[in-house]
This record gives sequence, C-alpha cells and structure tokens, in this order.
Amino acid sequence: MPSSVTKLKGDLAQILAEARTILDRADAENRPLTDAEAASVKAKTDQGNALQQQLKDAASQHIETRQALSALGDSIAGPGGKGFSTLPGRSPAGAGALTKAGQHPRVKAAGGSDWGTTVRDAVSEGDGYKGILATGSVPLTVPLDPEPVRQGVPVLALRQLIPTEVGPSRFSYLRQTVRTNNAAPVARGAKKPESVYTFERVDDRTRTIAHLSEPIARQDLRDAPSLERVLDLEMRLGTELALEAQIINGNGSGENVTGIANVSGSQAQEWDTNLLTTARKAKTKLEVLSFLDGAAYVMHPSDWETVELLADNEAAYYLGGPVQTVEVAARRLWGLPVVTTTAQTAGTAHLVNFPLATELRIVEDVTLDWSENVYDANALGTGQGASDFQRNMIRFRCEMDAGLKIFQPSAIVEIDLTAA
Repeated sequence: MPSSVTKLKGDLAQILAEARTILDRADAENRPLTDAEAASVKAKTDQGNALQQQLKDAASQHIETRQALSALGDSIAGPGGKGFSTLPGRSPAGAGALTKAGQHPRVKAAGGSDWGTTVRDAVSEGDGYKGILATGSVPLTVPLDPEPVRQGVPVLALRQLIPTEVGPSRFSYLRQTVRTNNAAPVARGAKKPESVYTFERVDDRTRTIAHLSEPIARQDLRDAPSLERVLDLEMRLGTELALEAQIINGNGSGENVTGIANVSGSQAQEWDTNLLTTARKAKTKLEVLSFLDGAAYVMHPSDWETVELLADNEAAYYLGGPVQTVEVAARRLWGLPVVTTTAQTAGTAHLVNFPLATELRIVEDVTLDWSENVYDANALGTGQGASDFQRNMIRFRCEMDAGLKIFQPSAIVEIDLTAA
C-alpha cells in the first residue's frame, strides 16, 4: 500500500497508545477519570475514529484500483493472460501501446473455444492509451503449452498429449484442408504474394463409450473391500483403452469417431532402409511444415520392443540395451516422446502433433455407477428370471461421453514399419 496508508496506521497506533496510557493510569490509581482526562480520551477517540475511516477509505480505493487494473490487464492480455503487452523497446508509460488479446484462430483460450471464434481487437485511442494496430489487424502470439511433456518422464497414455475441452455433445469446428505458404520479400508498391489456407466446416458429436460388469454378489463386495477398487481400476482402464482405439482407428461410421488413421489429408511415410531411418524421415515431414513442436510417436508395444532391440554390427544396442538410459526409460525416439498402446496396429506407427492437430470434446468424463435393478430372464436357469435385487447382486457400469476434433490432418504422419 502507499506510504500515506502506512502513516495513517502509525498515527492511529500512537493515538490509541496515548488514550490507553490515560486509562491505565486512572485504573492503577483506582479512581475515575478527571474531567480533563475524560475530555482528552474523548478527543483522542474522535481522532482515532476519523483516522480509522480514512484507513477504510484508502483500503477500499486501493482494492478498487487493483481490481480495475486487474480487469484492464485481463482485457489486454486475453483469456489466460495477465498484464500489459507493449511493443519491444517501448515503455508502458510512454508512447507504447496496449492490445486487447483475444486469440489467434488456433490459439484457443482456457475454455477451449473453436477456430475463428475470437480474434484480437485493438484498444481504441483514449484514456491515455493509443492503439498500435490498424483497423482489421490481427496480432499473433506464440502459443505456450501450459502442460508440457517433461523430460525423463514417459507418456503413459495418449490422453496426456491431447488438449481437452468440456462442452455440449454436438459441436462444429474448421479443419484445414489446404496450407500453401507463399510469404516472400516484396518490393515497395509491388503486389504481395498470396498464400492459400482452405478450411472445411466439420459438424460432429460425441459418442458414449461404456461397458458393464457381470453380476457380483453383494457379500463378496462386503467381505473383500479391495474388490470394488479393483473393479474401478479395471473398468476405467477398459474405457480409456477403448477411447484410445477410437482416437487412432475410429472410422467415423455409426458410433465411431473419426480417428487419426482414417482422416483424409494426413501424410504417409513409407518404409525406408530400417525402422530408425523410417521414423526419422517421418519426423522430417513434420519439421518442414513447422509442425514438430509438441509431436509424439504412437507405436504398438511390439514395435517399440523392436526399436529397443536394434543393434549395430558389433551387437551394441543403439538405445542402450538392458542397461536403460534415461532417454530410453522415458521412451523417446529421435528426441520425441513415444506412446505405446495396443490400440495402435502392429507394423504401423503414427507421428502426430497432438496439441496442434487434435482436441477431445468431453461431455462426461469416465464415471463408475452401480445398480441392483437389472432383470435377467435366465438368471436362475433357462426361462427362470430374477432381478439382481432379488438375488442380492450388483452390476457396475463405467462410461464416458467424448468426441474428437482433428483440426490439422497434415500434422499427422502414418508410418509404415514393415520392411518391403
């Protein structure tokens, strides 16, 4: 707080101390206050009340100022941002300018809005601030992944790499189908080259991924408390594995999402010399498009085993062999994370910039419920029906409601790991 507030606090403390001294002296002498002492205490009390009100006013003004600055900073920095943005080399107090940050069409806010929903607006001239952007300009920022993949830590599940947003079941977004960059130096007065960025609208919906357990005796759940925990883990794992299978292999028909292996517009890397060379050439395909940052390989466990067992002519393992190095233990190939999953077809791998290319729409994340209300027409034998309640049985249901967006198919490379 400003120094004036500090001074007010000091004055108030001093006045209270002086009044307390007068009262304590009278108490020590076991007598009432004299007229002069009472008048002095009254005067000091009035002074104290006045100072207390000044402190309240100052504190209120301080809070309001901070809130106003915070609100201004939020409007300037946009969703997830803070503070002022100025031109390099300019002082915020000088002729530097402020911009209200919305977002680049692919740089989504924390809420995960779709492409093209918001763009930056220039702050209009006034209140001492001058906008630096001409009408219609859209300043760009470099997106920062708030949850980067850490070095030395393996990626255990595909969902760790995919941005997630919560929203309704039906959604629409724009998928890029053409990306031709023609930016080049231009002489003054000459015609600027034209780049081509073509998008198509995709209307989609989420799908329910679910499964049930068999009937389980209530007594078993009572007598073995760990059974419920095991069921919870198993059923959640099964749901997550089914989601991974959809993310990779979903064909888009019926209740299947369109997965990365079946979206049109992705790239392909054919077998070349050996597995390591093939995987490295796939990396180049993303690198030349500036799509590499955030990419990861997806492999079947048997293919990753092949990678770890690769050896040179002297039987020395390329990746460290049985004595695992940090790089191998973290499952990284050519410097990029590797996710192993049985959802990936053996003999085929994918290299994907998941943060750029994909996003999960979650309506309901994985949940586990139970019920006794299921009726089985043959529970007690053919034609002899009974409900789970009648038999003291319980069934568990695990499900989630999710959909997949694929914004940038060209940030996906399908790799053929099978020698020709």
